[in-house]
Amino acid sequence: MLVNLYSDTQTRPSEAMRAAIASAEVGDEQRGEDPTTIELERRVASLLGQEAAVFLPSGTMCNEIAIRAHVRPGGDEVFLGRRAHPIEDEAGGPAMLSGAVLTVLDGDRGTFTGAALDAAVSAHPAHNRYAPRPRLVCVEQTANLSGGTVWPQERVEGVLEVARATNSARTSTAPGC
Repeated sequence: MLVNLYSDTQTRPSEAMRAAIASAEVGDEQRGEDPTTIELERRVASLLGQEAAVFLPSGTMCNEIAIRAHVRPGGDEVFLGRRAHPIEDEAGGPAMLSGAVLTVLDGDRGTFTGAALDAAVSAHPAHNRYAPRPRLVCVEQTANLSGGTVWPQERVEGVLEVARATNSARTSTAPGC
């Protein structure tokens, strides 16, 4: 079977997969009665060392819920790579659903550096109540639009270091942000 990671909708299930789907025990997922969904959520939570997990059927839904969970309405800023899915393929969803301001960071095939993040954050002084409030950084594994680039660990760590420093500085110098 050919696996195409360009999109979660490209790979078609094999006959064995179709048989497993057809014979799976099912129940009302919304009432917590679907044993397959319950097992999937339990397994993922365990793999990630989390208390719980929730199954979401699409990447767009995952992105929109994650952004909404992390930003506050009215101008919180989200930093992401130029070809990230929330910019290219979610039709303004972060702005409409969460009031988020998306700030694009350029870099190498969908990745960016801590220095690029620092420069973007520094463009908005903490005391400027009219500027977007830095709130969230999206690190997206670019399975489709940027050619399947995997972020180097040291680049993720550099971005995380800047994000933590920004959070610490903004929390101590700008109460209420």
